[in-house]
Amino acid sequence: MKENHHNSDEKENSNLDEPPDNNHFKCETIEDGTEAFMQWMGSSDKKSLTSDNPIVLIKFVNDMHTVLYDTTLSKEVEVRLTGGIPYCNYCKSDECAHVGFTICLEQLGGHRHDGKEETTDDMVGS
Repeated sequence: MKENHHNSDEKENSNLDEPPDNNHFKCETIEDGTEAFMQWMGSSDKKSLTSDNPIVLIKFVNDMHTVLYDTTLSKEVEVRLTGGIPYCNYCKSDECAHVGFTICLEQLGGHRHDGKEETTDDMVGS
């Protein structure tokens, strides 16, 4: 049994050196959300829910809330902003990838308080 445990440790460690597989993108930290945002911004199809993008923007209301689609979870996720603090209703956290993605959107959109809903087309003109 000790030998099998050792082999599984080697297998886990060998995966650390491999680039992330887009189909198994890890979206857990704010940094993961920033990386997902950068990947989404560079994508040729920002609206596709079946794309290689780990997170896709569905709707954005600056300083209020954001609706994202997490392609890994195959679910819509809402991030609410209260007093400027983003909170993910799915993860029940203010430190997940969805929050990181939303922070990047807030920076892209500036800090307007007009309550206007924006789509991907409005945000990036694609």
